[in-house]
Amino acid sequence: EKFQPYVGAGINYTTFFDNKFNNTGRQAGLSDLRLKDSWGYAAQAGMDYQLNDHWMLNASVWYMDIKTKVRFKAAGESHSIDTKINPVVFFLGAGYRF
Repeated sequence: EKFQPYVGAGINYTTFFDNKFNNTGRQAGLSDLRLKDSWGYAAQAGMDYQLNDHWMLNASVWYMDIKTKVRFKAAGESHSIDTKINPVVFFLGAGYRF
C-alpha cells in the first residue's frame, strides 16, 4: 500500500542549552538565564507515501507538552517563572529504506 497513516504517543525529554538573553534583554539588566530540563507527553500523527521500493515521503504533525522553570536575574535580583511551551511541529521529509 502506497499510503501508510500512523499515530503515536509517548514521552519527551527536553533539555535547554545555550541560554542567553538578546541585546535588548541584557540592556534591560537581565542576566544569568537558566531553564530547567523537562519531561512531558508527546503525540504525533502522520502519513508515509511510498514512491518506490526505497524512497518515501513523510508528512507529520507533533505535539509536545513542555513545562519548565525559567530562572534569571533582573538588576541583580533572582527571579523564577514557571513556563509552558507546548509546540505543534509540522514536518515534511523524505526517507530511504535500505
